Amino acid sequence: MKKASKQELILESIIQAYLKSKAPIGSSELQMKMTLGLSPSTIRIYFKKLSDEGSLEQLHVSSGRVPTLSALRGYWEEKLDVTHPVKLKSIDTLKHVTHSHQLFCIVEPSTDLLFKEILVVDKRFLILVFDKHEVVLQYNNKVEHFLQRFIGCTMQELKDIAAQVGLYELHDKLLALFSHASLLREGDKVIYSIAHELQNDALIRTFQMLHFVKSIENGLYFDGFVPRGCMAIKQKAQLLDEESTVDLFCFGRIESDFETFFNQVKE
Repeated sequence: MKKASKQELILESIIQAYLKSKAPIGSSELQMKMTLGLSPSTIRIYFKKLSDEGSLEQLHVSSGRVPTLSALRGYWEEKLDVTHPVKLKSIDTLKHVTHSHQLFCIVEPSTDLLFKEILVVDKRFLILVFDKHEVVLQYNNKVEHFLQRFIGCTMQELKDIAAQVGLYELHDKLLALFSHASLLREGDKVIYSIAHELQNDALIRTFQMLHFVKSIENGLYFDGFVPRGCMAIKQKAQLLDEESTVDLFCFGRIESDFETFFNQVKE
């Protein structure tokens, strides 16, 4: 592994200090936090170089430096690994830490439930059997034969089909199941606060979409549905008391301390 240069170490130290304090970092303050034995005047030289490169900026003439959005993005791309499932302590821990870090978080089952079979009960009811769920409808011969064609599709696909052909009872019951599918949804106030601050109502609508988490791939997000100055993470997770994996989605301002957040929720 390539050894980090002094300039890279200084930038990393500034970012870590900024994530903790959310305040500009001066050269004297940084000297006390580092163990490189650099003087404040030498650190100021590196400040100038990093500012010229677009990694730092000075909000006011008399203030210290803060990392730019591009520097924070590079930091998170290096520090956060979404390629492997993260092992979580518990939903309760995740809820508490999400609140304390002022983030928005969703945990949902990873796999969409499959439509497995239809059971007919005394020609009075149709029971649609899914993985871990059943939906009961009033018996209708035409509906039975129609739905037989879709055995093997996902619950989400069947819900959309029901809406298209006017099977509103089925659609509404599947919709109710989906609305209770999340294991955790915490931090809606964060979404409303950021949307209000940025005058971006589309952000609220995006996160209210029923299948939003399932619609995106695992990864880090800094643009697209994510407004400037924010970031989102989607990755697989494993709960200690569950055998199956779940989808974990987190969103917040890019200067939120996601690294500490994950250290606190991981087993």
